[in-house]
Amino acid sequence: MGDTPVENEIYENLFHDPGFFERFLPGPSTKLDNIIKYCRRTNVYARRTNSWNPTQRGTRRSGAEPPLLKFLNTIIRGTHATNSSDHSVAPALFIDWPAENVPTDIKKHQLPDYLLFDGVSQDWSGVRTAIKLMSQPGHRKMGMVHLARYAKTIFSHQLHRRHIYHLMVCGTEATFVRFDRAGVLYSPVIDLCQDAEAFIRAFASLMMLDRASEGFDPLFSTKRSGDNLIVYYLDLPHDAIPTESGSDHGKSPTRKFQVREILCHGSDISPTRKFQVREILCHGSDIVGGATTVLLLRNVLEPPEPKVRSMPTRKGKRKRADVAPAEEERIGDTTYIMKMVWRDPREAKESDLFKMTDGMYGLAQHVWARDASRQCTCAEPKEDCTTDLVFSKKEFNPKGDNKEGPELDTSEYRPATRRRLRLVYSYLLMSSVGVPVEDAETPRQYMNAVLDAFLGYWRLFNLGYIHRDISSGNILVLNPEQAFHRREWKEPITDLSDIQDEEIKKSEQKLREVVARLDRDPTGILIDFSFCVRHSGQTPVETKSEVEFHGTRKRVSQMSDFNGRKRRRLNMTKSYAFRDTSEPLSDYGEEVPEIDFRTGTSQFMSASVLGSTFGKPYRHSYLDDLESFFWLVYLGAVGHTDGDRELNMYQAHELAVFDDPDMKKLAKFKARVIDQYTRMSFRLDLYDNSWSKSYAFRKVLLELEEFFRDVWNQKDPGMTPVEAFGKMADVLLNAVGY
Repeated sequence: MGDTPVENEIYENLFHDPGFFERFLPGPSTKLDNIIKYCRRTNVYARRTNSWNPTQRGTRRSGAEPPLLKFLNTIIRGTHATNSSDHSVAPALFIDWPAENVPTDIKKHQLPDYLLFDGVSQDWSGVRTAIKLMSQPGHRKMGMVHLARYAKTIFSHQLHRRHIYHLMVCGTEATFVRFDRAGVLYSPVIDLCQDAEAFIRAFASLMMLDRASEGFDPLFSTKRSGDNLIVYYLDLPHDAIPTESGSDHGKSPTRKFQVREILCHGSDISPTRKFQVREILCHGSDIVGGATTVLLLRNVLEPPEPKVRSMPTRKGKRKRADVAPAEEERIGDTTYIMKMVWRDPREAKESDLFKMTDGMYGLAQHVWARDASRQCTCAEPKEDCTTDLVFSKKEFNPKGDNKEGPELDTSEYRPATRRRLRLVYSYLLMSSVGVPVEDAETPRQYMNAVLDAFLGYWRLFNLGYIHRDISSGNILVLNPEQAFHRREWKEPITDLSDIQDEEIKKSEQKLREVVARLDRDPTGILIDFSFCVRHSGQTPVETKSEVEFHGTRKRVSQMSDFNGRKRRRLNMTKSYAFRDTSEPLSDYGEEVPEIDFRTGTSQFMSASVLGSTFGKPYRHSYLDDLESFFWLVYLGAVGHTDGDRELNMYQAHELAVFDDPDMKKLAKFKARVIDQYTRMSFRLDLYDNSWSKSYAFRKVLLELEEFFRDVWNQKDPGMTPVEAFGKMADVLLNAVGY
């Protein structure tokens, strides 16, 4: 599905912060006083009227700079003269970007007016800050949309960017804006013609921020490759990777390496190990949300000591020595996956789940995890910001054909309908490496990976959790040479006799029998526990104010009308997700925020999840996740193309249906697919590819279609989790020849 429009992302996520400057831009007063004096000497600031002088004459140095651009760059020069320790290097200045006439698909009126670049590149991968000019104060709404677009583009081009500061000037009113995934924070307005000193102080403080405070991840570094491409590196703690004898990464750092680290970072910094980003598996550019990024890393080998060759000496001559040329950067052969995500600290910590499941069959193995320092987390929702919206929903519909949007009164703030999030930036390093299941080479390899990931999910369920995001991106086909530092399935950490719950004991016993029957290492794994929650086990989950949608699942034949009367499903399962942080907030009075309780990736969601009502509580069941496995296999058959062939018309149409953002429409479509009995074979024939025609895919889809149709339509199948998991396992095992 396509990216969410920025208008939708920032709606109800715009927060006015009266303490913006004190919190984020508290520059040192002595240096700021000196910068004020510098600006006064250059005639861009009139102290008597405390105003910016937009009519000053150009100089040989400034050339034909527009007045505001000259003002901004004068502040930067003053900041450099006051704050920099190296005055031989000129500071980076803002560029009039439209005047550069760089080829772009962006309409000219949507371009940023001024851009500040780092020293690496002059494109989106090197932008530090963008400025947008609007003609009137009433156009601040549209200016905010422009800044959001720039922020999203920068996030998409910069792996190492945590947050971004932008500036918009509407008429003579300047607003500073911070994008940090928790909600967009914007400052009080500063009028350049009435309080230029306040603007100079704020802008100079922004220009004095260190890299981390400006929003760059300090673990990252970059350089240009021979092909003029940006190469990313991560410096992780040396003890992040366990020592392995004989490996290329298990050696202790040399004394020279330790000295270099101390000189670069200070004596209180532990030695680090450098990794190169070899591939970007996933990179979220969300303005608000988790913005998950997944990278494939390889360790950079420490360069050997340079060899010195002694030269023969002659009488009366000094001894000469030749130093061998430095070797090119050497990359090791050990591969890791790094996941970085903004997480809600109130929810289950993903790294804790990885530690608990380490070494278990079908689940990823991790080696290191940590949260970023407090400096890089988002502001607290209560103490650190107020929650006022600047726009109402009916106003929030900017049109591209109206270049600056309608003039609106944005001086009055309205109560927010939701709190600003508090998110923590987290790292997770995994030793399990592979490719997304959709990149499998054969139907058998695909189905084996799905089988192993399903068995991993089964174990997760037995531990008391459900995943809630079964999707193609969260199942990997492991590399053939994948090493396992632990095989818990051969030496279980828990004896069956220690399991108190009888149903879970039966389920775990059945799972171990299946894994023993396979008698091999897993070829696929389930990853990403971001949405994992504990399930309710045998405890019914109902309250007086709530009837579970899953507990009242309609028959497939009723799916065409989601407003029809619901019937109660008897004892299908009691393993629902506990709701803890998803509860509606209680301190909003009559204004209850709208929350989407559905989790997962829509293409793979069950029909029940898709068909639930937006804003009404919905608890996932393990059956929702099992159905997601069905849609995973189904889409694998739909989307596959052989060789150089393109999608045929039936495949293209079907994939477009799954990409439709209308979730209820997709729910009805999925219900029809499962309810049409003998139509599955006909559909698979239409897709006309080797996967849809294969025994493995047809076996799984035909039998699971019947399974879920029976689950939906029977009044009381009396199914227990172990029976449901056992049925799924039998189908997948038969498909791969066991």
